[in-house]
Amino acid sequence: MNHSEISTRKTDRAYRLHYSKSRRGSVLLEFILAFPIILILSLAILEFGFYAMLQQTITTATIEGARKAAQVGSTTTAVGNLIQDYVALNSLTLAVGSQPAASNQGDVLVSIEDGSAALTQTIGNSDIPCSPVGPAPNADQIKVTVCVNLTNTNGKFPLPDLLSSFGFSLSGKQLEISAMTSLE
Repeated sequence: MNHSEISTRKTDRAYRLHYSKSRRGSVLLEFILAFPIILILSLAILEFGFYAMLQQTITTATIEGARKAAQVGSTTTAVGNLIQDYVALNSLTLAVGSQPAASNQGDVLVSIEDGSAALTQTIGNSDIPCSPVGPAPNADQIKVTVCVNLTNTNGKFPLPDLLSSFGFSLSGKQLEISAMTSLE
């Protein structure tokens, strides 16, 4: 080995050592810049998954409640018990015994309307603001509306408000789903 080869090897080694140290710093900087975006996206995916599950449960409860209410001889208590079975999947409670709806009675408000527009029954928590969506039922139809707040005052139930610290809050938002069917 001559002197120039040794010098070249030392230079290459020093260059690789310097390059790897500077690369480590840039990897850390890239992680610091990318981490908040990855965190927000992960929390958004989780929150959307929880929301989709809640919406599907409430939709099913509303449809099945409307079917039950349309049956001959069905009672408000029977409809409320059926809806309670569904909303319990999300750890929600519907105070079936409270007719009409009363303050602080569970986590859900149910409104049952018949086509005469004279009969509107409510079950559950009257503190939840709820206005049935869609057209009014005809004389041979019945409409059931289920309303649920997306978060409680703590922002933890039934959906965790995971993105509130990033400016995207579910506080004050609610889910209102109506279903209408013909009477039997």
